[in-house]
Amino acid sequence: MTGGRRTGLIALAGLLAVLLAFAVDQPIARAMAGLDPLTLRIARFVTWFGQGGVVLYPTGVLVVLGLAVSLALPGLAGRLEGPIRHIASIFIIVAAAGLADDVLKIVFGRARPYLWLAGDDSGFGLLRYSAKFASFPSGHTTTSTAAALVFSALLPRGKYWFLLAALLIGLSRIVLDVHYLSDVIAGALLGAGVALLVGKWLEKLGWLPFRAAQESHRHGVVAEGTKKTGDKRN
Repeated sequence: MTGGRRTGLIALAGLLAVLLAFAVDQPIARAMAGLDPLTLRIARFVTWFGQGGVVLYPTGVLVVLGLAVSLALPGLAGRLEGPIRHIASIFIIVAAAGLADDVLKIVFGRARPYLWLAGDDSGFGLLRYSAKFASFPSGHTTTSTAAALVFSALLPRGKYWFLLAALLIGLSRIVLDVHYLSDVIAGALLGAGVALLVGKWLEKLGWLPFRAAQESHRHGVVAEGTKKTGDKRN
């Protein structure tokens, strides 16, 4: 199966997942409304880490500091070039995912679950610019997924932890009744799509080791398998 066909099938499966989620959006939102205070406090703690600024502010500051040190101490410029590019890549991908999400929120104008629960408003409305109508897609999930993928490219050994963190952040948005299930699924798809597209561009520039990380992981699996086979023969 070609890469393009595989990507198309994944996108189609993702779209189907979003459409299927619409059928259970409101029942899930209703169930979340009865959760105990402790669960909600935990969800608020987890959801805080999904803010784009949690990643953007530190990475932005580090890039500026790195560039300043490189200018002040030219002898360190060569050593700092790689780390600066990696950190800048994180900033660029998360920022791009956040901007894409902001645009789609305005386009779809979906009312938040808490509005529906209060009997105020529900559904989609074209070009509604308000926090109350910014449910679709989930911004926290979008940026968290994008961040998880770029961190996974840079630190492959921690990829499952990064992805788990993104998943928990997405679930926290549902628990707090600020997003529907379909909002979170759409946000995850959007974040992954932006991360892969922008990541490939940055990879061509030599800023990100997406392919290198994948090859390293593949070679590691092959080497481990070869080692086990050798052990059995011995």
